[in-house]
Amino acid sequence: MGWLWGSGNSASAQDQLDPSLRDFLQKQAPTGPKPTLPSPPKEKPSEPPAPTQAQSQSHPAIPEKPAVPPQSQFQDGRYAHLWKNYTPQNVLDDRGKSEQDRLRDLVDAYNDRRASVGRVAMENCALEYLEQFECFRHPATWWSAGTMCNAESRKFNRCYDIQSKFLKALGYMTMDARTPDEDERIQMHADKLYQQMLQQEAEIEKAKEEGKPLPKFESVMSKQNMARSMAGASSTAAPVSGARNPYTEDETENDIWSHIKPESRREYEKKLAALPPEQQEIERMAVLGELKASTGMAKQVEETFIEERIQRMKRREAGQATFGDTIKHWWGWG
Repeated sequence: MGWLWGSGNSASAQDQLDPSLRDFLQKQAPTGPKPTLPSPPKEKPSEPPAPTQAQSQSHPAIPEKPAVPPQSQFQDGRYAHLWKNYTPQNVLDDRGKSEQDRLRDLVDAYNDRRASVGRVAMENCALEYLEQFECFRHPATWWSAGTMCNAESRKFNRCYDIQSKFLKALGYMTMDARTPDEDERIQMHADKLYQQMLQQEAEIEKAKEEGKPLPKFESVMSKQNMARSMAGASSTAAPVSGARNPYTEDETENDIWSHIKPESRREYEKKLAALPPEQQEIERMAVLGELKASTGMAKQVEETFIEERIQRMKRREAGQATFGDTIKHWWGWG
């Protein structure tokens, strides 16, 4: 039993076994080639040195494009094979639309924009409308009941009219693609300008009652004031020495009026001159915003007609012209 304590070698230990047991172990021993052991892991290559500032400027890193469309909830590349042949639903809908359907969509979108101006102005004037509604239900004084809430109605109508003009001037009617957050920002900006205008009027009325000189304010529609309002500055406008119209005709305004007949512009300017000075700037900006939306709509309609004409010419050259294409060709539509 000396082999249990490591005093003897393995050969002498095998000789001490019973011959029958030694033969049995030799028969049961595995035969064949010995299994190869796995090679040791290779050492990891050292990381390349970080590029210097000069190299990074000469060879800027190109950002990797996302492997999945923005509709996927996993922007890290998971399930990219499922999004390989994905096509957005709006693209599929446009493929099945005819030229008439596209024109109808443009007209519907423009009409919806016009209607949305009234809805948004109504939301901004919700308190004035509620005051008018409560006056109709339960007049606070005999004077309100006798005048059929005339003061409350005039207050609401003025709020609705001015808010609508502010929204048009800020470009709410344009056909540009905007997110709901951007629409809400324009809505809040219009209400902020209206509250600023009321504050200016209140200060002027207070100066009249006290017999003090009337304060001078810059127009609420001036570019500087609108920039401060959009940036979140205080709505209190500081009086300025010498009121003047800060809005000057620029290239954009001339481009807008270039699509309008000169007779119509002269007639509009006559009506504008008949308004009070404090209302001329608001009316002018509102009309410019509405004209800009109309010209943008007309431009999109023109582009749709051009695309339709190109498609008709391609079908006629390929020998696949339809009956409608032939009729339009006879009428000289291309």
